[in-house]
Amino acid sequence: MNMQLNDYMNRAFDHEERGALEEALQLCRKCLEEFPEYQNEIELEIAKMNYRNGRKENALLQFLLVYFRTEDEGLCGLILNAYYENRKEEWDGRYQENYRLLENYAYFYGGERPKEPCCCPLWMGEKYIWYYNKPEKKFQRYERCAVKMEEESDAACLGSGLLWLEDIYYLEKITRKKEPFLDMENPLLLVYQRETWDLFLQVQDIKGLMKSDRIVFYDNIKRLEPSFWKDGMSTPSVFAGSQTEECFSAVRRFCSQYAQEVRHKKEQAEAYYKENGEKVMEHIQSGRPKLLFITSRFTTAVQYHIRDCMAAAKELGLETELVIEKNRLCRTDTSDLILRKITEFHPDIIFIIDHFRHEEPWEFLKGLKSIVWICWAQDPLKEIFSKQSALKQTERDAVISEFYSCDEFLKAEYRKDRLMYYPLVASHKIYRSYALSEKEKAEYGSDICLICHKGSAENYAKQYADNFQGTVRDFIYELYSSYIAYVRNTENVLMKPEEYRIFIQEYAKLNCQGALEDEAADLIVEDMGKHFKCLLYREQIADWLIDAGYTSLKLWGNGWSETEKYRPYAMGAAENGEVMAKILQSSKIVIGNNAYLTGPARVAETMLSGAFYLGNAIPSEVDASDIRVYLKEGEDVILWKDKEDLLEKVKFYLEHEEERGKMAARGQRKALELLTYQKFMEHTLREVTSMFS
Repeated sequence: MNMQLNDYMNRAFDHEERGALEEALQLCRKCLEEFPEYQNEIELEIAKMNYRNGRKENALLQFLLVYFRTEDEGLCGLILNAYYENRKEEWDGRYQENYRLLENYAYFYGGERPKEPCCCPLWMGEKYIWYYNKPEKKFQRYERCAVKMEEESDAACLGSGLLWLEDIYYLEKITRKKEPFLDMENPLLLVYQRETWDLFLQVQDIKGLMKSDRIVFYDNIKRLEPSFWKDGMSTPSVFAGSQTEECFSAVRRFCSQYAQEVRHKKEQAEAYYKENGEKVMEHIQSGRPKLLFITSRFTTAVQYHIRDCMAAAKELGLETELVIEKNRLCRTDTSDLILRKITEFHPDIIFIIDHFRHEEPWEFLKGLKSIVWICWAQDPLKEIFSKQSALKQTERDAVISEFYSCDEFLKAEYRKDRLMYYPLVASHKIYRSYALSEKEKAEYGSDICLICHKGSAENYAKQYADNFQGTVRDFIYELYSSYIAYVRNTENVLMKPEEYRIFIQEYAKLNCQGALEDEAADLIVEDMGKHFKCLLYREQIADWLIDAGYTSLKLWGNGWSETEKYRPYAMGAAENGEVMAKILQSSKIVIGNNAYLTGPARVAETMLSGAFYLGNAIPSEVDASDIRVYLKEGEDVILWKDKEDLLEKVKFYLEHEEERGKMAARGQRKALELLTYQKFMEHTLREVTSMFS
């Protein structure tokens, strides 16, 4: 180096040593003007000076400028040592930990963990990240993409090449489902290429992202379509990031192929059942039909009932298959999954709860006329009680109903030769007697147990009234508020439709100077008599027990803790399955509280668990599923009729442990004879075989 230049640079180093960094850099820049032929050497020293003084981003840019001009291998090593090697342990540790987390993460679509990352991160700023590409032996820069959206979007979203957590969290927040049903949610799909994927796993900790339980990771864009095909992942309509055009093309290609696939599978299925209608009947008549069960995870208990029906059918030696969404991020339209399963499995019977072949979601199955469709009608839905549903039944449609004592269901007039009746059942493998630990006895045990969600009657009244406008809305709200006051003052929940009609018309005469039109009265009677009465009925039962002085009382279900009176007894939601069975088993008395029917599934669950069930009796004319048709009152099951009867029987069975134990044992034996999925499926198969013989 030039002697004069050496002198200037030494003076610059002196300034640096004294802490006068700006003077040192100014002198170096002066040298660049005076000695341009030594540009690389001077800029390298400037870079080192910045690095030594903590200006590492500036230093990196200067090191790289010199390297790009010189391609000096020694300088390449210096940069890697300064910016990668000194943090290699940190990068590697995060990379390995992230991969370990992904191995147990439900929403990861990727290959095996590579032996080592293909890229070495050097520096990450707010707008870009510098890294070294090992296969190509190049220093490269990846720029941050703007992902801001003007407003929230209730939709599945795809973000490509996003390395900054702030961007991902922003997208996660702005694309959440606004009104989710159960745990349904929009997925946020994060798609990467090999380089950006390796960088992402080294520079970011993904634990926080996983906690949202809606972020899906792809280590390659090619894995997008398989996730749509195989698992039914919801397809995105919002795109952000660096590969939006390529990702959009992949999604558009899938949607086009999806439509073609559905058409093709439909043709295949129709051809098979047209040619093999007699074979389907032969399988059914032999008692060995192949059953396809269809349900949705976006239901409450229904999916578990289907699960248990399928398990019982398997135990009977039948071939079975199931169609259900894989996870909460899947498309709710499962038509492609159903058609694919039908063309592969060729079921003789489709078994589903609360749905008919003629409904719109199943239009694509209309051509499969020789397949038998069994609807297990469990819930009091409008479609279930519709005469139109009964009229639309085909020769190969059958209905199983628990509504054997329900006038509304009977008036629909389903074909008697295609109708089966059976009470609601439970799994004897889940609901059974367990060996309880002392901790479980203390946690679950009580003298009296009430299991039901408690809604707010006041909130319900307001929400229902808001369906109307103006003076009608005010009238509805005041009517419901008046009924709430009536129930709380008289301790009397009306049960029969005519009782509600009288209450409504009398209120209208006093407050509107005239009777309501029949159509309006019918609408209110239906809502009050089916839905609203349940809220007040449950509160009434809890009030009677608390006011009578019972303190060993546990109220299981959502909503109880929101009211001060019930808060000391509120236990939160009871987990379905084994925990529920242990709660029932640990309770001395389980109180029936269904205002619509005396034969809910809780009867079977309680009795199979070996607990004593004290059921509620409701007038037979409004009892949609009268348990007394199957169980003998006073011998197999005990029912209470009103407040006085409830308190009297609670007192008696708490004081007479031996009698309570005998009733529990009798109930368990009867439930094992009748109220299990095995007995239900055996009965169903016998009936179906008889129907189609």
